[in-house]
Amino acid sequence: MKLLGITIYITNTNSSVITNDQIYEIYSLRWQIEIIFKIWKSIFTISNVKPVKIERFKCQLYGKLILLILSSVIMFRIRNELLHREQLEASEIKSSEIIKQYIKRIYLGLLNTPSKVYKVLVEIYLCIKRNGRKSHRKGQKTFFDILVVSHHYQEKACKFVA
Repeated sequence: MKLLGITIYITNTNSSVITNDQIYEIYSLRWQIEIIFKIWKSIFTISNVKPVKIERFKCQLYGKLILLILSSVIMFRIRNELLHREQLEASEIKSSEIIKQYIKRIYLGLLNTPSKVYKVLVEIYLCIKRNGRKSHRKGQKTFFDILVVSHHYQEKACKFVA
């Protein structure tokens, strides 16, 4: 009970290179990976598999992986554009849910009329801009706030090595 609420981080990095607070922030970035897996599992249902022959399973798996790559590329690109153009941080989960709603239109557009895909992507951009904002907890740094810390650390490390 005495250790309840205590988190211990062990690193071999010297405290003159990186502070304890920075270690906590960099470690918390790993949750971004957890969010990606959550998106794959809950929104794109990658874990839902029916008992089928191995050949059919492979086809379904490859199809889902292509879908995940396509949706991830769209999500990261739109989030990046929103951050740079609008200074708006979009939620990974909300953005993925929005993209999933449009994925059939993107697929059909790519097959039938590739020129219409751009219009669909603009619709997704506007929808994420309106409905995909990331919720911020008071006093908590966001993913992008932490990356700035990580970026400064990388600059410091590069100068130290050079």
